[in-house]
Amino acid sequence: MSRGIIGDDADMRNAFSIRAALLTGLLAAMPATGTGAQTFVVHRVDPASARGYGDVRISKATVAGQQVRIWWATLLNADCTAAGTMTTEVTEQPRHGQVSLSDEPFYPNYQEPNPRTVCDRQKAPGKQAFYTAEAGFHGHDKVVLQNATSEGRVRRIVVDIEVR
Repeated sequence: MSRGIIGDDADMRNAFSIRAALLTGLLAAMPATGTGAQTFVVHRVDPASARGYGDVRISKATVAGQQVRIWWATLLNADCTAAGTMTTEVTEQPRHGQVSLSDEPFYPNYQEPNPRTVCDRQKAPGKQAFYTAEAGFHGHDKVVLQNATSEGRVRRIVVDIEVR
């Protein structure tokens, strides 16, 4: 049975990869309800990282005081059941804001031809990280996370954040 962390390898036989979302613009146009349009770019982990440890770099943009999801991951089988467990921790706190971690289920965002696209229709267990910049702050901030799975994969996630 093939298992994966949000994403897939090119050959789908070793479906291990972390997908990270990159929010591009549109934050300033979001209504007060917190809903709005978002554009996502998929980042696939280099297959060389299949050794068990790897780094992922993500760039995000936000506005001061606005909470933004900076990272998420889920570990699912093709039938949408959990494929193991994960732990996530903040290893480097931001200097100009706060980061919070969540274990609340969420809708994954698998891409075709991954067979897990059927899992996008229901909330799945996983980990998420959110960032909120200090009110009035404008500039660069950075968060470093570490995610480890019960399958022996450890990822260091470096999130560069531009606050406008």
